[in-house]
Amino acid sequence: MAIIRPDRTHLDPASAAPALADLGFIASSDPPDSPGPAYLLVAIRDKPTLLHYDPEAIDYWVSEGGRGTARTLTRETRLPIEADFSWGLIRIVDRLQVTNAYLAFGGHLSAAAIGGVVVAVFTSPAPLLRRGGHSQGWDQGADSVGAFFSRFLLAVDYAPGFEARVARADPLTRYAAYLVDGLARYRASPLLRAEQPEMWALLQAEERRLRTGHESEWTGGEALWLTASSASR
Repeated sequence: MAIIRPDRTHLDPASAAPALADLGFIASSDPPDSPGPAYLLVAIRDKPTLLHYDPEAIDYWVSEGGRGTARTLTRETRLPIEADFSWGLIRIVDRLQVTNAYLAFGGHLSAAAIGGVVVAVFTSPAPLLRRGGHSQGWDQGADSVGAFFSRFLLAVDYAPGFEARVARADPLTRYAAYLVDGLARYRASPLLRAEQPEMWALLQAEERRLRTGHESEWTGGEALWLTASSASR
């Protein structure tokens, strides 16, 4: 089955719908070093096509009042939606409760009914990583992002006001905090650098990119990381 990749520089439900004609979802999770965002496109249909994977629900997170709130998008959800989603897990679920999962640093969700199909478009200026499931593997770095989010959740429990700070931060600032965390771990471990040279190179390349092109986000990420790392100790 040939996959039609949409134009990443202009993504909305209408432009995403043709790419999902024979598919339940498409993900592009590469680091954002080329034009356009990382994305996850999902089609929710009234009846399963049995051609690919047939999502019936999407679980994701938003920030409300400085706190994380779980949301679920289905065919019954009021549309259209134009809203920001928060950091953490995105999970698509089919009628058999089989799932495909993703890790995101936040971004924008646009959803609408297109030709009788609910089309959801998650976009992010930071990587949106595949975390395994029925129809896909794991992206490089997804395991370390999951561990990083766990440390963030620990800081939410122990550092006053931290959850609200993370909620106010933009996706690239949260991503910068992850990079600072990863770089500290690799710089402290010659074994990690020797065993995972590709990941070490990626972290360094992304550090250079954010330091030169997104200085305020990098500085904000460093501050978030300092608070999270102090709380985890």
